[in-house]
Amino acid sequence: MQALNYKHLHYFWVVAKEGGISAAARKLGITAQTISGQVSLLEQDMGQSLFSQVGRNLQLTEAGRTMLHYADQIFLLGQELQQAMERGDSLRARLNIGIVDMIPKSNALQLLSPLLQSSQTSPSSHSTIKLVCQVDGDLNELLAKLTLHQFDLILADRPLLNAEALQLRSQPLTTAPIMLQGTRELLEQYQPHFPHSLSGAPLLLPTRNTALRLQLDAWFAERQIYPDIVGEFSDSELMHTFAKAGIGLQPAPVIPSRAIPVNDLHIVGELSGVDAQYHAIYSPKKILHPALEKLLNPLPETA
Repeated sequence: MQALNYKHLHYFWVVAKEGGISAAARKLGITAQTISGQVSLLEQDMGQSLFSQVGRNLQLTEAGRTMLHYADQIFLLGQELQQAMERGDSLRARLNIGIVDMIPKSNALQLLSPLLQSSQTSPSSHSTIKLVCQVDGDLNELLAKLTLHQFDLILADRPLLNAEALQLRSQPLTTAPIMLQGTRELLEQYQPHFPHSLSGAPLLLPTRNTALRLQLDAWFAERQIYPDIVGEFSDSELMHTFAKAGIGLQPAPVIPSRAIPVNDLHIVGELSGVDAQYHAIYSPKKILHPALEKLLNPLPETA
């Protein structure tokens, strides 16, 4: 099959939209013979008939309907691109990010903060980067979208061990110590004699298939502390909601250098030796996305 000729495809698209070759010729201001010839060349390249003659009218074949479906998306995107260029949207780099849902949303903001520093330094200026974020609990599904170039980057709570085999790269961004948080009532009850006071304490934990949960289970077992696990969660925000309601204590990763105040929960204590690891997973290219380059190689912070 020949490489797709987009000029031929455009002629086909106009014929299909206008309902015939003569109408398409008037729309485009060229001869009907030219359009007919170009559509015939497209059919030869595709190895499929795109139109069938029914009386004096043209009808799309099954292959033609499939072709029209994709042509609609191609040319409508082309129109959006042209409008974006006219509006000056091209000055703002778009970064598509997939985020594992066990990463707290406040931590995701902290990790992405290097991309937003330009707008923070000057309140009157706007960020030159547009972030498009999608949260998903299935890392494998996020990786599939990354390999299909639907994402520029994945924020994950663990490294990608087979990154080289997948032709991807996994780069550590930071680690965050784990603080146990709860309501004021739970703080007053369990902060004294911490961490031994945690035996029998109501705990909200990540599900067992997460990297953090493995560390937490080992931490409690090593100290022979047996809390009451009242909830397991695959989503950090849902766990936080239960913690705010006083259902139990939650482990929360805190990035000290970029901490965001949490007013609804209090720190009961630090789980010393347990930390969350955050990694950027991306497809290595000779020319990296400018925003991705800024995130992976941030400028040193000034005093």
